[in-house]
Amino acid sequence: MVVDRIRQFIDRHHISGRIVVACSGGADSTALLIALSGMGADIVCGHVNHHLRGDESDGDEQFVRDLCRRLGVELHVADGSLDPELVRSSGVEAAARAIRERRLREIAGTDHVATAHQRNDQAETVVMRIASGTGIAGLRGVLPIRADNVIRPLLNVTRKEIEQFLAEKEISPRSDRMNSDPRFLRTRVREALSVAGPDAVEKIASVADDAQEIWPAIEKTLDTIERACARVTADETHFLRWPGDPWWRQALLYRHIRRLGSAREISSRDLERLTGSLDSIKRLSVTKDLELIRRKSALVLRRVPEPTEEFEMEVAVGVPAYIPAIHAMIRIAPAPAPAPATGNRQPATQLIQLPRNSEPAFTARNRRRGDRFQPLGMPKDKKLKDFLIDRKIPADIRDRIPLLIWRDEIVWVGGVAVSERFKVTNAAGELYEVVLEDASQEDQDSFQR
Repeated sequence: MVVDRIRQFIDRHHISGRIVVACSGGADSTALLIALSGMGADIVCGHVNHHLRGDESDGDEQFVRDLCRRLGVELHVADGSLDPELVRSSGVEAAARAIRERRLREIAGTDHVATAHQRNDQAETVVMRIASGTGIAGLRGVLPIRADNVIRPLLNVTRKEIEQFLAEKEISPRSDRMNSDPRFLRTRVREALSVAGPDAVEKIASVADDAQEIWPAIEKTLDTIERACARVTADETHFLRWPGDPWWRQALLYRHIRRLGSAREISSRDLERLTGSLDSIKRLSVTKDLELIRRKSALVLRRVPEPTEEFEMEVAVGVPAYIPAIHAMIRIAPAPAPAPATGNRQPATQLIQLPRNSEPAFTARNRRRGDRFQPLGMPKDKKLKDFLIDRKIPADIRDRIPLLIWRDEIVWVGGVAVSERFKVTNAAGELYEVVLEDASQEDQDSFQR
């Protein structure tokens, strides 16, 4: 029965090539490894030791080593020690899952990775997602095959069938005591479903089957809505308008939360709250990694940018200066001839004038608290922060703007405006041209050598 179901899965999904079988030593993954080996599939085994249970974890590893030796299956063992920071932020289960997936992918490369999720796991997943809040996407539960080549050949096999299969093979798998720890939600759900009985498990797992069946039609409609309502780039989604139906608004937003980051932190209630206040959002954190910001007529979903570190450096006339924090070059050269009084000639090039016989000792840095600036044409200075707000410079790029400084005064807000006190006039003075440009890879390499 188990082998037949796995063979049907492989045929239905046209699985070919090498498969890395993730085996922990537990019942499900042991059955999967034995079944695929018996079928003559092209497999290797991947075991990740998290070292969470001391000698027990080492015993799991030894069990898998012995099993692979008997089956004649090539084995790859990887260290799965958990990142303490990830444990603190996400919990043990999520941290273990993240490192396990990473290590298995390192073993597999572009090949398939087979995990042993089975029918009872599917029912448990659906219940857990309903309990935490989910929509149709979440009701699909564990997907039989993922875009990253992770496959689940046991999804139509029950836990009881796996136990019978192992009993027939006279195999006693390892038991992980953490699977019975009531602190974990899955453990409590598993216990409740065991009381409810196999019929309840099958009915709940069938909900996932139904959701998976209708999902392609939903995706097709959502594609049409997306083309009409959003402009999509690799790093951002610009929502130009929203569909009238609240459910489709939530589905569209959720699709792009998943595309750009992680949707684990988002529940259906969160989506309802977010899409109910779209018109009033100026800037809003969606997850720890994503935010919505207002840009003109569009609401933009993007990854939260990394803060720009403080930078400050001397800039000598005639010597290009590379600013690593913003990957930009700033160049200052004597201007060839006087020019009429003017403001900026183009955003990244500026003529400035110093008093006659002044030493051109310049510094380039980003803004600091308390900076003040006298914009061109203004009778007095003002706070730089207020000036940038007035010019509608987005908050997330203000720290990336280089300021040209001379004798502690802001001469030029790079690419934005020149100071009234350093504009070019007909009076005698020393003229310079300042150029700000993105650094080429060649420039970056030469300054880093």
